[in-house]
Amino acid sequence: MNLSKEACDKLVKPDLPNVSPMKELLGQIDHLKAKYGRVVGDINTTGVQNLALKLRGDQLYIDYFEDPDFCHRLLKFCTDCIIDLWHLIYPITGSGAADVTPMCDPKIFCVANCTTEQISSDTYEEFGLPYDTMLSKACNPFGIHHCGNLDAVAEQYAKVPNLVFIEAGFGSDFARGRKIYGPDVAFNARISPVQMKNDTAEEIEATVKEVIDQGEPLSNFSIDTVGLTHGVPDENVRIARQTAMTYGKINH
Repeated sequence: MNLSKEACDKLVKPDLPNVSPMKELLGQIDHLKAKYGRVVGDINTTGVQNLALKLRGDQLYIDYFEDPDFCHRLLKFCTDCIIDLWHLIYPITGSGAADVTPMCDPKIFCVANCTTEQISSDTYEEFGLPYDTMLSKACNPFGIHHCGNLDAVAEQYAKVPNLVFIEAGFGSDFARGRKIYGPDVAFNARISPVQMKNDTAEEIEATVKEVIDQGEPLSNFSIDTVGLTHGVPDENVRIARQTAMTYGKINH
């Protein structure tokens, strides 16, 4: 939207049940519940910085340095809106992750921190961590979807309260992440869709094994091959699944 700072400061939280399109959505939910007895799914609230970028645009990254007070006002506003939306939908469906990642227990509120890779660990510490902390205290148990490289902010994420799930993008040091968060935090590791398209079946097998080797303990470790596009060889998909099922088998 590329709103001006003045326009951002004039934003007010909506009365969600009574504004479009939420009003219509809630009507659809009531219809489905009456017909089928329940509804499944949730709404991806997106992450705090993700939402702030939708409102302010890329200028937000400059604002971090030129007008931090404004940034905190905007980020706090986004956080409050996310909490309101989650508190509205979660009691209806009991799900807070289905529209973010299928690899997370849907009962967890999983926030989508897709754009966090674009900032430094120091910037996240100042402008991201306080608001993820607010979310995790209001919406828990809490998970973080980080589809980029996790390494820069792995230690900062460990400071977020009530964290029970983390999803890390390809290129991350998964073993380091597992060590930082400990065995009680469920961990999903993503394999590059570029590799899935361009690598040989033998290379895919080796990659899957390498990722699994970084995942101990495997009882709450998972992998996925996300974002597959036209042209990915069927054999690569088959070998990735087969390798995960055999090499990643947990011996009790």
